[in-house]
Amino acid sequence: MEFVSRDEKEQRHRLVILTDMENEPDDSQTMVKLLMYSNEIDIEGLIAVTSRWVQDRVFPESILSRVQAYGIVCDNLRKHASGWPDANQLSSRIAGGQTGFGMDAVGAGKTSDGSALILSILQKDDPRPVWFAINAGANTLAQALYDARSTLSADRFREIVRKVRVYDDSGQDNSGAWMAHEFPDMFYIRSRAQVFGLFGPAFDLGPQPWAPLSQYMWAEVNVRVGHGILGALYPQRLWFVPPWNASPIPGPVHHFLEGGGTATWLGLTNKGLCDPNEISWGGWGGRLSWQKEHVPAGQQGVSQLESPYEPFVMYPQAADDSFPVENGDVPVFSFSGVHGNEPYYPRDFAPLWRWRDAYTRDFHARMDWCVADFEHANHHPVAVVLGDSNRTVIRLTATAGESFTLDAAESYDPDGDAIAFSWYEYPEAGTCPRRLTLSAVNGPSTIVHVPDDSAGTQIHVILEVTDDSPIVPLTSYRRVVIDVTA
Repeated sequence: MEFVSRDEKEQRHRLVILTDMENEPDDSQTMVKLLMYSNEIDIEGLIAVTSRWVQDRVFPESILSRVQAYGIVCDNLRKHASGWPDANQLSSRIAGGQTGFGMDAVGAGKTSDGSALILSILQKDDPRPVWFAINAGANTLAQALYDARSTLSADRFREIVRKVRVYDDSGQDNSGAWMAHEFPDMFYIRSRAQVFGLFGPAFDLGPQPWAPLSQYMWAEVNVRVGHGILGALYPQRLWFVPPWNASPIPGPVHHFLEGGGTATWLGLTNKGLCDPNEISWGGWGGRLSWQKEHVPAGQQGVSQLESPYEPFVMYPQAADDSFPVENGDVPVFSFSGVHGNEPYYPRDFAPLWRWRDAYTRDFHARMDWCVADFEHANHHPVAVVLGDSNRTVIRLTATAGESFTLDAAESYDPDGDAIAFSWYEYPEAGTCPRRLTLSAVNGPSTIVHVPDDSAGTQIHVILEVTDDSPIVPLTSYRRVVIDVTA
């Protein structure tokens, strides 16, 4: 066994979010959560945009109210972790995008404050790519690219397109199709249903780590009440049955927490588990496929609007079969699309469900940081693998048939809590057709037995280190990627 990477510096990823604030509560929920993870990423743009459901207005002031609330709790957050941005700095990065719907609002003379901000971000002297979490319509990014192509040299424009990384939550206008058609080499992800696996797609599907509380009460206890002004601005979601425009209306019911918006950027924050440039590896943002395909919009009525821009292809969501769920072969959800309702199975949601317990606890702990002092909150254990304590993915090479030890005995908890270890293979992330043999999967070290006939394949081993805090246990990850040689 030999190291390919070790003791690498952690990288902060650049992010611009496009969000239809005030469309429904999930975008406000996502904005609160994003601010609670802003110490882990470089937020360069917070842009209010239109979408399928709000087509002619944008609400940047609703973003500003959350940023101002973040500013009130920021000093307390800094007692618990480093890297928190200044609220005034974040406020300067808020803008309103196109005030029309889809490609009808894109073209000459239609530059918006949001599209101008995007273009300035892409032209910065910064070699890192820019991730675009598109939780609504994409036309403000489309306008920025339209303006760039119209005003910049061909070489400079190609450099800008190469920087773009899009994670599109289901397609909420037709401008994503336009971009994928016009710029077929663009890094463009679209997930039509997996994004809804974060806390859904319904109350009773997948793991339920909020139990015995309901999702509604979990948010009341751990986010909205007693967690400062930012937590109070985290709304509950209500759903009307029958729909709001039907009659009679028996009244609202509580909907599951958060739609797909959070999944578009959450993987950027968990550096020990996720490398967002390796979309097939999976992580807190789900797992995607490198095989581009036609991915029609998931939002009702949008797929038909995309037809003028066909053909277009995007990176689609991938499925996980190794995560155990009951009735795995039974469709659990249907999602509207170009052909009507399309069935989805547990394996389609599993790339998010498998992490649900950990990211739910993680959000709980971070909300405590808004109001608690250091001694009365929990903090992440430090997973040290083979002497490397950075929160990065470890790369190794090994020969087929080799056995070697992965040692994490130096791991520790900053609060002095006891820690537990869990080692396992993530088979869908790798390419080895045979399952890996690990020994001592619940100890501080494990022995990896590389299959004899695995030369030329890649194996992914995940380490989870979880503390036993009575406040809320927290899990830290290290992914070990093994490239097998002959």
